[in-house]
Amino acid sequence: MGADGLHSVTRRLAFGAESGFVEHLGLYVATLPVAATFAPGRDVLIFNTPGRAVTVHPSTEDGAIAALIFRAPARPGFDHRDSDLHKRMLAAAFSGLGRRTAELLEQVAAADDLYFDAVCRVRLDTWSRGRVALLGDAASSVSLFGDGSSLAIAGAATLAGALAASPHDMPQALRGYESEHRLLVDPKQRNAARASGLIVPATRIGLAARNLGARLLR
Repeated sequence: MGADGLHSVTRRLAFGAESGFVEHLGLYVATLPVAATFAPGRDVLIFNTPGRAVTVHPSTEDGAIAALIFRAPARPGFDHRDSDLHKRMLAAAFSGLGRRTAELLEQVAAADDLYFDAVCRVRLDTWSRGRVALLGDAASSVSLFGDGSSLAIAGAATLAGALAASPHDMPQALRGYESEHRLLVDPKQRNAARASGLIVPATRIGLAARNLGARLLR
C-alpha cells in the first residue's frame, strides 16, 4: 500500500512519473506556527486581496497556525523541498500588504519548519496495479480542499473491509475498495475549483460575491 502523500514514491515506482497524475490547481500554500497574539481568542482571522489570502487559526494557548495562500501558475522546475525558493516566492507574493503580513513574512524568513507546496489534484484511472495499491493523497489528493486526513482514514477503513471480505482474492478486494471509496473522493475532486474560488477569490468582484454569500448564510 502506498500511503505516502501527494509526492508518493510508491506511485512513481508502480504507475509512472508524477507529471502524469498531478494537476496544478493554480495555487500555492504555506503554513507555519506563530505566536497566539496573531489570533487572540477562538476566532479564525482571514485577510483577502484578489488572488491572495492570509489566515490565522488558533491552535493552542501559546500558539496559532498561519496559512498564506496565493494564486500563481505552475512554476517550471518547482521543488517542494527547496525552502529558500519557497521563502522567496512568499516574499514576492505578499510584500506590501500591511504591518501584520510583514510581521508574518519576517517569521517566514526565520522559520525552519515552514510547510510549502503547490495545491494539486491527483487523478488516476485506477488506484491499483497488481498487488500494489494507493491510499489517501497518493491516490486522490485535492491538497487544500479535499478533507485529506478524513478521506485517508475513511479509505483505510474501506480497504480493511474489502480485504476482510475477499481475503483470498486480492484483485477483487482492491477493486471493491476503489469502487466504494471513489463515491466519497470524486465529489471532492469535482469541487476543487469552486473551493479555491471561495478561499482565494481571483478578483475584487469575486471577493465581494463571496463575502455577500457568507453574510447571507450567516
